[in-house]
Order: sequence, then structure tokens, then C-alpha cells
Amino acid sequence: MKDKFIHSSVFRFLLVGVGNTLLSIAVELGLYNLGGVNPVFSSAVGYIVGAVMSFFLNRRFTFHSEEELGRSAVKFAINVALLWALTHPLLQPWLAGRLQSVFVERWANNVALVVCMGLYTVLNYFGQRFFAFRRFAKKKGSGEEETGGKAE
Repeated sequence: MKDKFIHSSVFRFLLVGVGNTLLSIAVELGLYNLGGVNPVFSSAVGYIVGAVMSFFLNRRFTFHSEEELGRSAVKFAINVALLWALTHPLLQPWLAGRLQSVFVERWANNVALVVCMGLYTVLNYFGQRFFAFRRFAKKKGSGEEETGGKAE
């Protein structure tokens, strides 16, 4: 195992994140502006398309997962849903309330949203690496060694 401060999968994860964000925005704006679709529905479709892209690219490109497709898809969905629920409906309002002593309400909500988005991204990386796409690699000798993706 190489001693690295930042695992190389972090950079691939961020690259996939930029890609799925751009795709989500394109789908949302395209459906809304070109297709005349309701903005809430276009947002939901864009999010789903981005999440599907994220699942497949992170599964293979970022974490090199060999786990069964259905199992990793369920774990991915659980990870994303739990982290979103933790950071947005729970943490964001609490944080915004605390920040209102420093900022006006609108700014407190914006700062809280950005902080929660950042926290979600960091936790999502670890959730995907060590839960959704975790794999077990054969260790020299007997037994198995748990890894968080492709050995480097």
C-alpha cells in the first residue's frame, strides 16, 4: 500500500461529480426551456439522470467495483438518500438557525445550503468508497482484506 495523503479516487470522484452536475443542469434546463416541462419535474428528471450517470461512472471509473450490479445500486441509493436526509432536511435548517445571529435569514440559508452541499459531497465520497462500492480483495495467504476500491 502506498502512503498517500489523498487517495487517487478523490480526483476521479470530483471529475465524475462535475460531469454529472453539468449533465443534470443540461437536462433540467433543456426540459424546462426547450420542452416546456414543469420546473419541478424537469429538476427531478435532471437529478435522476445525473445520479444514474454518477452510479455507473463511480462504480467502474472511480472505485473499480466488482460487486454485483443490483447490490451496489441498492447500497448507492441508500447512501445517497441517507446522506441527503442527514445534511439537507436535518442539518441545513439547524445550521441556518444558528447562522441567523451572524447573517440575515436569506444569507444564513444560503451559507447553510453551501456548507451542507460540501458536507454531503465529502460524506458521499466515503459512503460510496467504503459502503456502496466496497469490495474485498484476496490477501496474500488466507482470508480476505477489505478495500475501498482498486488497490494502488
